[in-house]
Amino acid sequence: MHAPGLYWYIESKQDLLDLMAKEILDQGLADVKPLAEGQTWSDWLVDLACVARRALLSRRDGARVVASAFLLRTGAITPIIELSLEILEGAGFERLTALGATMTLMRFATGVALDEQASPIPPRDDPAMARFLAERKQLLIDAARYPRTADALSNVFAGKFHDRDAIFRWGAQMIVRGMADLRARR
Repeated sequence: MHAPGLYWYIESKQDLLDLMAKEILDQGLADVKPLAEGQTWSDWLVDLACVARRALLSRRDGARVVASAFLLRTGAITPIIELSLEILEGAGFERLTALGATMTLMRFATGVALDEQASPIPPRDDPAMARFLAERKQLLIDAARYPRTADALSNVFAGKFHDRDAIFRWGAQMIVRGMADLRARR
């Protein structure tokens, strides 16, 4: 099939992006289940964010495709949003707060996945990571001017955080802890 022939079946580039994003998310989020016995709403929400990120990373430029799509039109995330609202409302959150929290975590997952897919820094388990670190004996940060930033980043590169999955989970947990604090103050 030639590229122009594709438009016989698909009306526009946006439609094509929407269909590709739907496929990525349908496959990647298929295993998301309701709250399990004994599982907390906060653990469920962090797990959802982690699953969403993995789904976006499962395809080359998957995060970019999904970020470019009109997801509500595709219906790809509607069942996940509905389930999240049910769980969070059951935990005492107002509906709009639950929606905001769900969308914030989904956008966090998308942003991190976009960054990871565009980053010149290889994943920690990639053999190129050792070469990358060896070529950069020191960070490109002026430690005299920015001591805290240089120290924090050197800890990341030295392995204080185990991998990108651990860093992402930690970030999602911070967002969820903020939600719990917001609920407690209400």
